[in-house]
Amino acid sequence: MARTVKASIVVMSHLSDIGIECAFNDQTNTIRTRANFAKYIILQTGGNLNQEIDADVMYKKFKEKTPVMG
Repeated sequence: MARTVKASIVVMSHLSDIGIECAFNDQTNTIRTRANFAKYIILQTGGNLNQEIDADVMYKKFKEKTPVMG
């Protein structure tokens, strides 16, 4: 069974991870991917981050649409 969470939780989590990665690492690709995935979620939800999403399914779709970035 798919596990869904509010889109806002996923976006905030990725943005928090970006902050940590920027402070301690030089992982430009990981940081760029996280930022682009957060933007992808915002666009896919029409900005309604209170809706439930399956983050794993959405990330798979993100990677399919943006293979270079995802």
